[in-house]
Amino acid sequence: MRAFVTGATGFIGGLVVRELAGDGVPVRALVRPGHDTRWLAQLGVEVATGDLRDRDSLAAAMEGCDTLFHVAAFYSTSEADSALMYETNVVGTRNILQVAAGLRYARVVVTSTIGTIGRPADGSLPNEDAEFNLWDSCSHYVRSKYLAELLALNMAREGLPVVVVNPTSPIGAGDVKPSSSGRRVLDALQGKVPSFPPGGLNVVAAKDVARGHVLAAQRGQPGRRYILGNVQGNLTRDEFLRLVGEVAGVRVARPPRQSPLRAVRLALGGAAGRRGFLPPALTCDCRRAVEELGMPQTPIRQALAEAVEWFRQNGYVEVAP
Repeated sequence: MRAFVTGATGFIGGLVVRELAGDGVPVRALVRPGHDTRWLAQLGVEVATGDLRDRDSLAAAMEGCDTLFHVAAFYSTSEADSALMYETNVVGTRNILQVAAGLRYARVVVTSTIGTIGRPADGSLPNEDAEFNLWDSCSHYVRSKYLAELLALNMAREGLPVVVVNPTSPIGAGDVKPSSSGRRVLDALQGKVPSFPPGGLNVVAAKDVARGHVLAAQRGQPGRRYILGNVQGNLTRDEFLRLVGEVAGVRVARPPRQSPLRAVRLALGGAAGRRGFLPPALTCDCRRAVEELGMPQTPIRQALAEAVEWFRQNGYVEVAP
């Protein structure tokens, strides 16, 4: 394997690079101009400058590799960024998959999101077979990732060996930005009530998500989706806050109680809630990746402890006395 990785300067992409480098796999990382790449050089990673929206730059950068990990994505909650989000996440994915097909890559792993997993009408936990049914109630980011996922699965049907992975909410050390999952941990440490989807979400160790990418390349079935989560990771907001408080040794805020229906309507917005749309499927049945890929399952308490320790050591939050 000679790996080509996009999104290497991000949280999960960086962990994927470290996993590959630790396995002795030669890695080339696509990086946009201006990013700090010194840590990549220290790992022996080759750096190629380019942009997902520039197909010519991709073709030159990807020559000589045989396995693609397409982790990069543009995320924003601003309506003003929606056009750039679709251009990067949809058109960019089409560009890089077409280049990979032209270069006859042996395996392609595309990183999607748990948000593209549908919500079963009977209220059961969704798995990878749950078709997306949240278009009217989801964000532009999720819509862009769903369209990118459709592109990937269509190309799999045309012969490109594509596997799609759907990470849940990764927690762990090294979350520099931080991610939305890391922000929830920080909010809890700072005595705030973090944003949380109705019904909870699935929390997973970020390092397990990175290993899941590598395993998907090695063992995944082309044309198949794999939720990269933790089978014990479905948590309500109260459970999440309690665990953070316990591992950090701090008192966390207690959210006000409200009815489940009101929580759904607030999460979706008034009109969407009144029309009865279902909330995003952030809790899930993620056994497929464990059973088929052998994805590791770090205890959630340990993942949270590692995240708390890293945030404290790096000055994101004061160390508790």
